[in-house]
Amino acid sequence: MIRKHAAARASQPFVLLAVVCAAVVVAVVGGVTPPLSAARFANTGHWMYNSVLGMVFHVDGATANVDAGFPMDAEVGSQVLQSDTSGWVVGPNRITEFDKESQSQQQSAKPPSDEIPVGIEVVGGPYAVYRDTGRIVRLGDPAASIPTGGPIGTPVATPDGTLWFHRTGKGQICRLAKDGIEVSGCPVAAPPDHAGALTVVDGRPAFIDLFTSRLHTIDGDTLGEGVELGVALSPNSRPAVQDADGRLAILDQGSTQSSLILVDTRTSPVESVTVALGTGDYDGPVSTREVVTLVDRRNGTVLTYGVDGRRKDEKPFRDKAGESRLVLGEDERVYVEDSTGTQVLVVAEDGSVTDVDLTRRAATPTGKPDSPSAEQPGRAGDPGDESRRAQRSAGLPTPTTRAQPPPVPPSRPGAPVGVAARPGDGSADVTWGAAPDNRAPITSYVVSWRGSNGQTGSVPVGGGAGGHRVSGLTNGVSYTFTVAATNQVGTGPGASTGPVTPNAPVSPAAAPVNLRPSYDANARPARDVTLTWAQPALNGGTLVHYEVTATGLGTQQVTGTRVVWQVRASQAVTFTVAAVTRAPNGQLLTGAPASATHEPAPLPRLTLSKGAPTEESCGEKPDCAWMHVVLTGFDPRTAYLVKPYNNAGDGYTNPGHTVTTDANGNETIDQFAYTGPGETVWVEVVLPDGTPIRSNTVVW
Repeated sequence: MIRKHAAARASQPFVLLAVVCAAVVVAVVGGVTPPLSAARFANTGHWMYNSVLGMVFHVDGATANVDAGFPMDAEVGSQVLQSDTSGWVVGPNRITEFDKESQSQQQSAKPPSDEIPVGIEVVGGPYAVYRDTGRIVRLGDPAASIPTGGPIGTPVATPDGTLWFHRTGKGQICRLAKDGIEVSGCPVAAPPDHAGALTVVDGRPAFIDLFTSRLHTIDGDTLGEGVELGVALSPNSRPAVQDADGRLAILDQGSTQSSLILVDTRTSPVESVTVALGTGDYDGPVSTREVVTLVDRRNGTVLTYGVDGRRKDEKPFRDKAGESRLVLGEDERVYVEDSTGTQVLVVAEDGSVTDVDLTRRAATPTGKPDSPSAEQPGRAGDPGDESRRAQRSAGLPTPTTRAQPPPVPPSRPGAPVGVAARPGDGSADVTWGAAPDNRAPITSYVVSWRGSNGQTGSVPVGGGAGGHRVSGLTNGVSYTFTVAATNQVGTGPGASTGPVTPNAPVSPAAAPVNLRPSYDANARPARDVTLTWAQPALNGGTLVHYEVTATGLGTQQVTGTRVVWQVRASQAVTFTVAAVTRAPNGQLLTGAPASATHEPAPLPRLTLSKGAPTEESCGEKPDCAWMHVVLTGFDPRTAYLVKPYNNAGDGYTNPGHTVTTDANGNETIDQFAYTGPGETVWVEVVLPDGTPIRSNTVVW
């Protein structure tokens, strides 16, 4: 089963687990690994850590009762992962093993970073997966700390115990074999620039391409061609890690509207049901055979739906500000924890939700799950005394009744509950619930932070505060915030958020940079104009394409930064380019335009003057002379028809004379003998594209 976390802490340099190191050295040097049982027992119920009481509890899902509990010193926000015989309390700075039968604490080790890992309980595990750090820590047998080669998405596990994960940004889909101590390989390739997520459909791993909204089943080393899901998914969509009776649940969480999409993968084409969730801040989804579970932290509810999209149940969830955990148990129940382990709700196989009373006396008198014998009273001062005192404080059963202890003096406060942060523009709003005052009023809280760029800081706020806005942060840098309470005795333990990244609000992109048309100035009658530019600032959006418009020629959508238009040489054209981006909520935004003008080529020139006298074709008419015509700037070595005209209105016509320009596009002719004192004459040439070129006029 996979434990879902909404956030993860920033990475720190890895310190190798002592227990892992020892196990790996024994396995590698000795050439053997400890044998596993041939049959694996199903883990029933759910282990959790209550950081307020400092207790590890076991919840029996069938009865929704606490049936075991013992004290343990662990960190706020710790989760519990289990194998057949052991459990591990996994915190940001310490991993502590305990024996499930004796409920006794074993060895502790340091995790690879203080990031909150994704917990996976599966045959061959359990695993603590540090996605941002790029480490998979196997807590079971054989123990190992396995590098993934960089940040990864949320892994999934197939029924045979194989762990699959996606190397984000690289497009590689890798696998870790059951009981493996190194990555088995990354044989499957997905588009590296496409957002995506893994899931399991019909027992096989599958990749959802969130850019194309297609589902690709992984078959061996091959990524299948994929099928259309029939819905447009936003890049921040999140699928369940497995299908529910053939339906795949996908949470599409937008800024104004969120939806639960149930895709039936057994039909062709696929059919889907969309459930409008409204506004909210959702964790999940987690799917069982017939039920899909979500947590709406903004409205403080646990929601369950059938695979047909119909609401099954809804129960209050107190910790609105904290990070909830949704755990799919091997008993086909979903366990929903708050961030401090002070509330747990059980989702049954029919979708009904039960809030477990963590103060109710346990159902078995031993304080051990499924134990056949009662606990024997311990001697005064033996280790059992401490366990029994903690059990009494949590409302758990004890074998004997003791006198009331004397009043407990004040002590440092506990950790604040529900610590969370929401990023803003160069800022973050940090919120929390009141910390236990431990019999002395809280006088102040201290909010501290650490960024992935090394930036740190802290600020004190009043004891009655429940939030503070931290300003002066750097956009694009990940920050982790910690809140600790102080009373007259001292400062208590801090509770931390997952990493949040301040960013400027998403806005339309800036204008494209360095927009420039280029072309062959000598090309006629048409020329190819190449338009180039550079990508602008996208202002928080993701580039979709560019809209390129040319006056009189139309509009094109271009994904690159270059386009070619065919333009008449004599035509002036203004080009406009704007970037179209997609906001995280899926909205398309058109950015500011950049413009550039293609100037037309200078038109060729005809110059007319009165040439040498001649008697040709004029007879005895007076003042007969040739028209002297000069052609400049025409296409080289090209034939043109030159025709003369006058304004006399006497029906003067002339078929014209064809002249061929030289290598420079120039030529001079003496043609068209003309007589007619006082009349105005001129000559014309029509270019191949139909443009008329007219000379100056001459009064004869």
